[in-house]
Amino acid sequence: MLRYASLSLLAATSIFAVDFSHEVFPVLQRACFECHGPEVQKGQLRLDLGSPRHAEIGADLLRRVQLPREDKEAMPKRGTRLQPAEIAALKTWIDSGAKWPAKIEPHTHWSYLPPQRPQVPAGTKNPVDAFIRQKLTAAGLQPAPPAAPEILIRRLSLDLTGLPPAPAEVDAFVSAMAKETSAQSAVLSAQSKTDKRSTSSFAYEALVDRLLASEQFGVRWARPWLDLARYADSHGFQRDDLRDIWAYRDWVVDALNANMPFDQFTLEQIAGDLIPNAKPSQIIATGFHRCTPTNVEAGTEPEESRINQVIDRVNTTGAVWLGTTLECAQCHNHKYDPFTQKDFYSLLAYYNNTEKEAERTNPKTPGSIQFNGTAFELPDAQRQSQRRKITAEIQTLDHQIAAATTTAQPSKKATANAFTLLKPEAFITESDAETELQPDGSTLLTGPVPDTDTYTVEAPLTAGALSGLFLEALTHPSIPGEGPGRGGANRPNFVLHTFDCTLTLPDGKTQPLKFKSAHADYSQANYPVENLITRKGSGAWAIGRRFGQPHWAAFELEKPLPITAGTKLTIRMEQNFGNGLVIGCMRLSSITGDVAANLPASESEAQTAQKDPAVLKLEKQRAQLQKQLTALKRLSTEVMKELPQPRMSAIFKRGVYTDPTTPVTATTPAIFKKPASGPPNRLTLAKWLTSRDNPLAARVTVNRWWAEIFGQGIVTTLEDFGIKGAAPSHPEMLDWLACEFMDSGWDMKHILKLIVMSDTYLQSSSSGQGAQLDPTNALLSHFPRFRLDAEAIRDNALSIAGLLDLKQGGVPIRPPQPEGLWRKVGGQQYDYQVSPGSEKHRRGLYVVLKRGSPYPSFMNFDASARMACVVRRSRSNTPLQALTLLNDPVYVEAAKHFALRIAAEAPSSDLDARISHAFRIALARAPTAAEARVLKTLWEQQYEAAQTDLKATTALLTDITLPPSLTPTEFSAHYALATALMNLDECITKP
Repeated sequence: MLRYASLSLLAATSIFAVDFSHEVFPVLQRACFECHGPEVQKGQLRLDLGSPRHAEIGADLLRRVQLPREDKEAMPKRGTRLQPAEIAALKTWIDSGAKWPAKIEPHTHWSYLPPQRPQVPAGTKNPVDAFIRQKLTAAGLQPAPPAAPEILIRRLSLDLTGLPPAPAEVDAFVSAMAKETSAQSAVLSAQSKTDKRSTSSFAYEALVDRLLASEQFGVRWARPWLDLARYADSHGFQRDDLRDIWAYRDWVVDALNANMPFDQFTLEQIAGDLIPNAKPSQIIATGFHRCTPTNVEAGTEPEESRINQVIDRVNTTGAVWLGTTLECAQCHNHKYDPFTQKDFYSLLAYYNNTEKEAERTNPKTPGSIQFNGTAFELPDAQRQSQRRKITAEIQTLDHQIAAATTTAQPSKKATANAFTLLKPEAFITESDAETELQPDGSTLLTGPVPDTDTYTVEAPLTAGALSGLFLEALTHPSIPGEGPGRGGANRPNFVLHTFDCTLTLPDGKTQPLKFKSAHADYSQANYPVENLITRKGSGAWAIGRRFGQPHWAAFELEKPLPITAGTKLTIRMEQNFGNGLVIGCMRLSSITGDVAANLPASESEAQTAQKDPAVLKLEKQRAQLQKQLTALKRLSTEVMKELPQPRMSAIFKRGVYTDPTTPVTATTPAIFKKPASGPPNRLTLAKWLTSRDNPLAARVTVNRWWAEIFGQGIVTTLEDFGIKGAAPSHPEMLDWLACEFMDSGWDMKHILKLIVMSDTYLQSSSSGQGAQLDPTNALLSHFPRFRLDAEAIRDNALSIAGLLDLKQGGVPIRPPQPEGLWRKVGGQQYDYQVSPGSEKHRRGLYVVLKRGSPYPSFMNFDASARMACVVRRSRSNTPLQALTLLNDPVYVEAAKHFALRIAAEAPSSDLDARISHAFRIALARAPTAAEARVLKTLWEQQYEAAQTDLKATTALLTDITLPPSLTPTEFSAHYALATALMNLDECITKP
């Protein structure tokens, strides 16, 4: 049993002595020592040692700890305020003379003791209610009456699926509840003998079971878990490129829907790849720790980036499974909690042996770092079958084209072995644009598009004869308009002014290359490729009007040169036209033999050959198939992969990775009496995290779920179960739930059902006397009302409008957002295209999350960019939120469709009936007479205004098709009604 003063001590402490070691010292330690302890003594007051002054200042100390937080004299200044039981214990100690015992009995903080199942207080069927009622009685409070059925179904639906109930579902539930009410006496009598339910309603329990079994359950409960996992679709930091990891998000949804036991849920995410004969799904699950942000900015030290990722994994593990701020121990022993720096780096050793995710393409070039990751190809039999089919069709077309063009095309043909791909050792850009080496050997330019640029490429040459050089300007889906230039989707041209080449011989001497001719597949008028060697005319080569397709240029030396091993080539390419007309993706090759004879056919030669229309048709078909094949690219996700040999791990002096000191081996923190046993790898750690040897995991997890349902945890500091964290409001209940969770086989749905079946959950949100006696509602004398999370607000609006698409899984969606946001973010530039059709109306969980530019609507409602593990979101209330609901394109569209739904579904065209129906769609309940009058007045005023302002009424019809039964003015009034309802505080609040 936890040693905590309960609220009953408010009366008892005036009679019985207080246990200083267990009831006073921990309070002083948590709330006072930071400012009045061994290191700091503000006001020359020290409270960690005995002093006669304690009795002198006792009255003032008690006064200050009871002041409202906003009072400038309130104590403590930071952190959790003292609970009534803690104040009572402090008062008893001060009243008895504030004596400091000669010896303080050492004790272990409650959270590091294994949870023991306490005896459930008598009086109720549901253990949750038993513990809650015990505290309410001690505080002289009564629970609020049950909420109305309409409120219950909306509350429960939002809690378990994140979606509001449909009017038909509300009607069915209310009807079932009404039928049971008439027979309530008999049901209660039978239940008291045979049933352990906390509620007499079979209809309510059936509703709970149905919602727990819903496929939408996993979507709703994946959201807080993905906050913990810091799931996002991009790297983060300045070079915020997108990456594929959405398969992990889908794994979380599937695992929650399947009610995977939490210990297995933990095991697969921490170490699924290390499970013997691991299934693909278990490997995908390790994306949990691949969600860590990755810094691939130019100039980043790869090892520093790797260490920062490993440190993030340790900190996240501490937050999620230990409820501990482990990051404090990166640089020194934890100031408050029993975790040493050695403990931190011993945990780090478990994570220190996975593949590096970012590395330089050239060790000598600081700016050449690029993301490699550890990609795992997703099994997709249907996609692979489609790829094989299209590939076979392309091969057939290639044979047909070759046969048809034997006589039509010029006789010369490129010889494959005449070309040798050059692999850049360095690719330097004058603008500091970033580069990514592609699998085909090309180099992709990313990041902000410079006005002008100069590329300097260094590459080794193979021994042999060199006759010329071959430059390819290639297309890429990431380049606006697909390129090959970076000047924008409407003009993806480039203008190349120089192609200067120099050899660096093995002895260090340099030799410039001289060219006698230049060839290209196509040159823009007045910008022929020959300019690059003759320096005449414009002095540049460009490909105007031939955008969205690759181009090549070949440069023939005056005479072939013998190349010895160790020779390097440096190419300097100036692009000074401006307006971003620079090459976006390029590849270089050397040429041996007859240059002209080995080149592909140019456009002029192809035109001379006058292609047969049948050939052109075949080529068009091939291009279409190639586009389909590209769209069916192999899907992959980021996963963990262990190295064959582990790295050496050591404590970093002051947390600096370049200053390792004492080596450490992988083990769990010493405060836990029984360390993890097994090989020093992540699998051993994962098993320990959810074993009985870790007293924190079960407590921390059920506490987070409690906070999701009731707005605050039993321990309000969800992220901190240590000395500086808040004491549990109901310690015995917390331990009972933790034990029940473990004993049930780590069954999440069992715990959630237990909570939502309690009378505590069924209460109305009317506060009554609890507002004065328990202002924070820590004792739950009524159900707390609080705003929905960002994603749920959007899902709620789309559901009310009848627009929500419940399709699950797959690549992230892109709903409407202000134009140009992503262009302000570093890294590869992406053309943000709103998802087509109903795709943009899928649930908020599937919205693309670019860390450098998160979806702005969500950020306005306190969502996170997920640069780190988010244990709890803030819940603010700002004018910007109201403006979002009124003006954001998603909510404007939702309001318009809600207006159409009102007219289409109302039981009659009578205005009162339509208002009542609209109200029930939005809030699940019928309006009061006063509410109906206000809404009717609004409708009538807007109807009158719409008749006089025809221009505004017409503008409102954009993208909307009205049914014949609805006039534009009526629609305008319906839209005002819909907007008002969707902007009500009640509409975005859990009742």
